[in-house]
Amino acid sequence: MKYRRAAGALLSAACLAGLATGTAQASPPASMADAQATTAAAQVAANNADAQFVSMMIPHHYQALVMSRLAPTRADDDTVLALADRIDVEQDLEIYMMQSWQGWHDLQVTDAEQAYERLLQNPEMLEQMGMATPEEIDTLSASSGPAFDVQYLTLMIEHHRGAVRMLRDVIANGSDGTLQQWATDMLTTQKTQIAQMEALLAD
Repeated sequence: MKYRRAAGALLSAACLAGLATGTAQASPPASMADAQATTAAAQVAANNADAQFVSMMIPHHYQALVMSRLAPTRADDDTVLALADRIDVEQDLEIYMMQSWQGWHDLQVTDAEQAYERLLQNPEMLEQMGMATPEEIDTLSASSGPAFDVQYLTLMIEHHRGAVRMLRDVIANGSDGTLQQWATDMLTTQKTQIAQMEALLAD
């Protein structure tokens, strides 16, 4: 997938950083040793597909926050407002989880806002990931009432479809057990919300 190829160069140096660890230390307590062994096993289990997915899904999620945080002052439909609030809460937490995952694996932690701003300068990548363009975000921000609801749902459906493609890719090509479970849960949520948003648009 193109987003994984684009992320690869950005991650190569960060992946190498995890190889340098000290070994000349006193033997740790058993509980600490168990924790270190668990962490080491998790690091071995992760691959480049996992790392690239996380680095790109973080800014992808950040756009969902940007869009959803417009809803409280613009949405007309209470169901749309509730959905936007749920997406905001869920994806904000998932950003934190993914950044934590990067820390566990000694990878550079992605700054969500900075990575998002860089993506906005890459129209091809935005299209690949189902993300809204800067112009579409401006139009959404300038709208209100029913027009906002329709625009928000339309953009968020495509945004979720992009996430579904990314999630299926990491499920197929990743190897980290924790990330596989997270991705499976995210995929279920995103597909459910797509169906909900399509139903709202059809009403």
